[in-house]
Amino acid sequence: MIYKNVFYFHQINVIGGVETFFYEMAKKYGEAYDICIIYKEADPNQLLRLSKLVRCIKYTGQYFQCKKAFLNFTMDIIDHIEAEEYYQILHADYKAQHISPNSVRSDKLTGYLGVSQFVCDTFEEISGKKVKLMYNPFTPKEPKQVLHLISATRLTKEKGKNRMIQFANALDAAGRKYIWTVFTNDVNAINNPNIIYMKPRLDIIDYIADADYLVQLSDTEGYSYSIIEALSVGTPVIITDLPVCKEMGVVNGKNGYILPFDMSRIPVQEIYRGLPAFQYKPNEDKWGELLAPGKNTYFEDLKTMVLIEATAEYNDIQLQRLVERGEVIEVNKIRAEQLIEAGVGKRKG
Repeated sequence: MIYKNVFYFHQINVIGGVETFFYEMAKKYGEAYDICIIYKEADPNQLLRLSKLVRCIKYTGQYFQCKKAFLNFTMDIIDHIEAEEYYQILHADYKAQHISPNSVRSDKLTGYLGVSQFVCDTFEEISGKKVKLMYNPFTPKEPKQVLHLISATRLTKEKGKNRMIQFANALDAAGRKYIWTVFTNDVNAINNPNIIYMKPRLDIIDYIADADYLVQLSDTEGYSYSIIEALSVGTPVIITDLPVCKEMGVVNGKNGYILPFDMSRIPVQEIYRGLPAFQYKPNEDKWGELLAPGKNTYFEDLKTMVLIEATAEYNDIQLQRLVERGEVIEVNKIRAEQLIEAGVGKRKG
C-alpha cells in the first residue's frame, strides 16, 4: 500500500508536545488528507484517540511507501521508508538542549521543518541548514469555565519544578489561598497542601478554561501547546521569560505575566487582581499546503467488516475478553489486518 503522508515518532508518550502535535494534526487534517502515523511504542490512550481519526501502524521492521514522510526527532526507520519527499520536523530548541545537529541524518532529506521561528533560527545557527517555518496545527475547542491555577507538565528541573516551588511559596507567604491542579505522573513531587495532583488525560481544555491562570515555568520551550490552549480559551498564563513567548503572542500584563527565570519578581498582588478579557488568535499553520493531496480511505476501511478466525488463543483489547482458538469474530478491515499480522487470526471464507 502506498500512503500519502506518513508521520513517524518512535515512542508516543502519555503526554508531550509531539503527542499533542499528532492529535491536532489528526483532528484538523485527518478527514481531508490521508495521514498515517507510525510508531514503535505508544501509550494506549494516546493510540486509541489517534486511531479514531487516522491510520496508526506499529513499526516492527516492515517497509513503507508514501508520497511524503515526516520524521519527528528520530529518523531511525528512514531506510525502511520509500518516499518522494522526506522532512525532519524540529520540535525543540536544539541549541538550548545541546542536541547535536549532526545527529540528524540529511542525505535523504528534502528539508527541515521548524515549529516556530525561534526553533528555525536556533537550528540554522548551529547547523547552517535552512529550516522552513511550519507552525503547529491547532483547533480551539468550545470551553466550559471554573476557577484555579492549573499546570500540565512533568515535574522535572527542565520543566521548572524548582520555580513552581518558589511560586507556591510566594503565594503562601502573601497569605493567599489557592488551589493548584497539576496534571502529571510525578505525583507528590512537590510537598504542598495547595497542590492537587491529577493523572494525565488526553484533553484538559475544559479544566484550563475553568482556571484563573495556566502556569508553565519551564527552562525552555520550542512551542508550548499548553500556553496556546490556555490563551485560545481566554485563560491568561504565568510563564517564564521564554524566547518564544513573544512569537506565541504572550504580552506581559495583557494576557499573562512573564516572570524572570530567577523568580526575583513575582507580582502576587497583580496576579490576584486578574487581567481584563482578551482576544487571542493562534499562529496560522500551513500544513494544508504541505500535505500530499489524496482522499482518505481510512474511514472506509473502518466501516468494512470481515470475518476473522482465531488461529491462537489471545486477549482481545477491543473486545476486552479472551478469544479462543477457532473462534470466529467480525472486525473491521483495519483490525483484521492487525490480527493477521500479529499471527493470531486468518480471514474466514
